[in-house]
Amino acid sequence: MAEVGLAAFSSIVSEGSKTLFKPIIRQVSYLFKYQSYIDELKNQVRQLGYKREMVQQPVNQASLQGDEIYEGVTNWLNSVDEFSEGVAKSIIDDEDRAKKSCFKGLCPNLISRYKLSKQAATAAEAAANLVGEGNFSNVSFRPTPRSTGHIQAKDCEAFDSRMKVFQDVVEAAKDDKLNIIGVYGMGGVGKTTLVKQVAKQVMEDKSFDKVVMAEVTQTPDQQKIQDKLAFDLGMEFGLNESTFQKAYRLCERLKKEKKVLIILDNIWTKLELDAVGIPYGDVEKERKDDESGCTIILTSRNRDLLEKDMKSQKNFLIEVLSKDEALQLFECIVGDSAKTSAIQPIADEIVERCEGLPVALSTIANALKSKSLDFWKDALYRLRSSNAREIHGMRANVFTSIELSYNLLEIEEAKSLFLLCGLYSEGHAIQVPSLLRYGMGLCLFENVYKLEEARSRVHTLIDILKASCLLSDGDAEDEVKMHDIIHVVAVSIATEKLMFNIPNVADLEKKMEEIIQEDPIAISLPHRDIEVLPERLQCPRLDLFLLFTKGDGSFPISMQMSDLFFEGTEGLKVLDFTGIHFSSLPSSLGRLTSLQTLCLHWCELEDIAIVGQLKKLEILSFRDSDIKELPLEIGLLTRLSLLDLSDCWSLEVIAPNVISKLSRLEELYMGGSFSQWDKVEGGSNARLDELKELSKLTTLEIHVRDAEILPQDLVLMELERYRICIGKKWDSWSVKSETSRFMKLHWLEKVSILLRMKLLLKRTEDLYLSKLKGVQNVVHELDDGEGFPRLNRLQVKDCYEILQIVGSVGRDNIRCKVFPLLESLSLTNLINLETICDSPLTEDHSFINLRIIKVKACEKLKHLFSFSMAKNLLRLQKAEVDYCENLEMIVGKC
Repeated sequence: MAEVGLAAFSSIVSEGSKTLFKPIIRQVSYLFKYQSYIDELKNQVRQLGYKREMVQQPVNQASLQGDEIYEGVTNWLNSVDEFSEGVAKSIIDDEDRAKKSCFKGLCPNLISRYKLSKQAATAAEAAANLVGEGNFSNVSFRPTPRSTGHIQAKDCEAFDSRMKVFQDVVEAAKDDKLNIIGVYGMGGVGKTTLVKQVAKQVMEDKSFDKVVMAEVTQTPDQQKIQDKLAFDLGMEFGLNESTFQKAYRLCERLKKEKKVLIILDNIWTKLELDAVGIPYGDVEKERKDDESGCTIILTSRNRDLLEKDMKSQKNFLIEVLSKDEALQLFECIVGDSAKTSAIQPIADEIVERCEGLPVALSTIANALKSKSLDFWKDALYRLRSSNAREIHGMRANVFTSIELSYNLLEIEEAKSLFLLCGLYSEGHAIQVPSLLRYGMGLCLFENVYKLEEARSRVHTLIDILKASCLLSDGDAEDEVKMHDIIHVVAVSIATEKLMFNIPNVADLEKKMEEIIQEDPIAISLPHRDIEVLPERLQCPRLDLFLLFTKGDGSFPISMQMSDLFFEGTEGLKVLDFTGIHFSSLPSSLGRLTSLQTLCLHWCELEDIAIVGQLKKLEILSFRDSDIKELPLEIGLLTRLSLLDLSDCWSLEVIAPNVISKLSRLEELYMGGSFSQWDKVEGGSNARLDELKELSKLTTLEIHVRDAEILPQDLVLMELERYRICIGKKWDSWSVKSETSRFMKLHWLEKVSILLRMKLLLKRTEDLYLSKLKGVQNVVHELDDGEGFPRLNRLQVKDCYEILQIVGSVGRDNIRCKVFPLLESLSLTNLINLETICDSPLTEDHSFINLRIIKVKACEKLKHLFSFSMAKNLLRLQKAEVDYCENLEMIVGKC
C-alpha cells in the first residue's frame, strides 16, 4: 500500500518539475520504502562481510609468513569492524522499534521509521563504498631487513675485525668521488662474504638502483662474466652473439642505470673492463648527484694488481681472524662440545693450526661437530703428522686443515666425488648431471645400477660435501661451486692419486709427456687454449679424460687430433670433449672397448658412425652439438642407458629402428632437437611407435611437431620425469626445480588428438598451453573434469576460444578437487575468457595452494575470482592484473 502511495505521489509531478521535487521524493521515500532501505543495508553488510573475509584470510597467512601488512589494508579492516559493530548493528537492532505503532496501534510510528530509514540508506551507501575500497591486489609485502649498522650475517660470522672494514667499504661505495674500490686479502679470508654483505647493505639503503656481481677467477672467462652481469640486470644475449657484441650491449645497458654497483670478485690478473662491457669512465672525474655512472668493487689477493693494473682509488685489507674470533667461529659451528674440559685443549690447538682463516675453520669444524672424543683426538693427530704446504700463497697449516676435512669424510664415494669436482676449472660451475654421468662411467657408486638411483646418490653425496663446507650452491639449477682455496686442495689431493688437472701451460705437449710418465688414472684439460694434442695418449691405466676448450661458447674450436691418439689407452671409461670441431673422429676411438660414458658437447660432428663400435657404452651425449644424422650404427649400442641429443638443432635424420633397439634406455633427451618423426624428405625417419619398445624408460624429453602422428596407445605411464612439447615449435620455457613433469601444447588445431595424452596430462606438474584451437574449457576438455590433481603451475597464452579455465557441463556445481596443488596461474591474451571458474566449487581443497596469479590482456573478464574460489585462497600472495579493461571487481558470483 505504501508503494502505491509513493507511486501516486510521483505520478502527479510533471516531468519538468521532477528535478525540483527529487529531494522531496527521496524524503518521502524514507517513510514509504523504509523496509527496502533496511533490506539493502542488510545486503550491503552481508557483502561487506564476504569482502572482509576475503581480505582477512590472506592477511592471516601473510602474518604467519612474517610478511608486513600494508597500512591501507589494516586501516580498511579496522574501518569495516567499526562500521559493522557500530553503525550497522545499531540501525539493524533498532528495526523492531520502528515497527511499533503509535496512537494505540492506529498508525505506524512515522518519526522512528523516517529516521531509521534515512540512517539505513546512508549506512548502505557507506557499506557499498567500503566494499569497493576493499579490492586489494595484494595485502602484504616481504620486509627488507632493518639495517643495524653492521654486517647482516649469522652470529658465527659477525666479527669486530670485519665491522670497521665493512662500514668503510659501504661508505666508499656511496662516495661519488670514487669509481673503483679494492678489497684484498689472502685466499679464504672472507673477501667474497664481505662484499656480498656490502651489496646487501647498499640496496637496503637504496644507495644504488642495481647491484650486479660476477666472479673472475684465475683463468678469466669473459663470456661467463658478461653472462652473469647480464643475468643480474635481467638481460638476455642471443645464442650467436660474440663477446664484442655482448660487451657493446652490456655497456649500453649499464649506462641506462642511474647508479649501479658492479662487484668483480676474485681477480688474479689485469682485466680489461671495456672489453667486458663495463663503462668505468674517467676515474679522476667527480660525479654529480644526478649523473649516471658505475661504481666498481674489485676483490683480489694482490693489492698491487688492484692499484697498478686496475687503477683502484681506495683499497681495504681484510685480515685473518684474531685468535678469539677464530675460536668463536669454531665453537659456534661445533657447539658446546668444544667447551668440555676434555675437548677444549684439542679445539684450541686445531683452531691455532687454521691460522685465522674462516674457510679452514669452517671446513674442519663441520667435520668435527657431533663427533666423539676419540674422533677429535685422531683429527688432531692427523693434523700434527701432516706436512704443512704453501700453495698459491696459502698459509702453512691451512692446506692440512682442509685436507683433514676431506680425510674425515666417512663415505668413500663422497671423497671420490670431491676429487671429480677438483678436475673442473677453478671458479667454473660444476654441473651436477655431468658428475652423475662421470660417476656412472667410473662405477663410482656402490650397488647402484640404474640412473634414477644414481641421481639420488649424487644429490646425497653433494649434500654431504656441502655440510662439510667442501662444496656450496651454484648460481643456477643443477650446479655447485667450490671455493678457490678448497679447489687448490682438491687438485693437490687428486694429483697425489694420479688424477691431473692440467693448467694452461705454455708447452702443453711437454707437460702431457711428463704426466704420461706418471701413468695417470684421470686427466682433465678444463677451459684451455689448445690447438694440438700429442700424437698418442698412451696411458694404459687412464679411466677418465676431459677436454673443455676455452672458446666463447658461440662456435667450436678446430683442433688437430691424430688418428692414433687413443692408442695405448684402451681401458678408458669416461671421455668428454666439449667445444671442438671434428672433421672426423679419430679412428682409434673405436679401440676404446671399455668406454662407458662418452660426451661430445658443443662440437661440430660429421661422421659419427665409429661410435657404434663402443659396445660397452652406457651413456652417450651429443648435447648442443652440430650433428645432422644419427646413423644406424648407434642401434648397436644395446647397453645404452642414456642418450642425450638435447639442442642438436641440425639433427633431422634418425634411421628407423635405431631407437627401438636401445632396449635398456632409461633416459632419452631430445628437447630442442629432432622433431621430424616418421617422415623426412626423400625417405623415412624414426617413428614415435619405437618409444613403446623402451620398457625401462623413466625420463623423456621430446618435441612432436605433428600431433596427428601420436600413437593411440602412447601412454608412457612409468615415466618419472618428462618434458614434452607437442605442436609446431619448441620454445624454451622456464620450469621450477621442484617439479619434474612438464608438457607444452603449442599451436594445435585438433585438440581431440590429445585424448591419447590425457594420462600424461593427469600426472603433469607444469603445463603450458599456447595457441590451441577447439578448447573452451581447460579442465573439462583436457582433463575429463578431474581437475589436474598434480599440476603445480599452469600457463595459458593466446588461446582465443577459451571461455573459462574451470567449468562443468550444464553449469552444475563442480564436485571434484580442482587444481589442489596449483601454486602459479598465468593467463595471457585470452580475448574471450569470461571467467576463471564459471560454476560453484564444492571441494574446499580446490585452488588451496595458489600463491601467484597473473592475468594480462583478457578483455572480457569481469571478475577475477568467484566467491566459491576466493574462499579457498588462503595462501595467495600475489595477484597481477594488466590490460583487462572490463574487469569490474576482484570477487564475483559463482
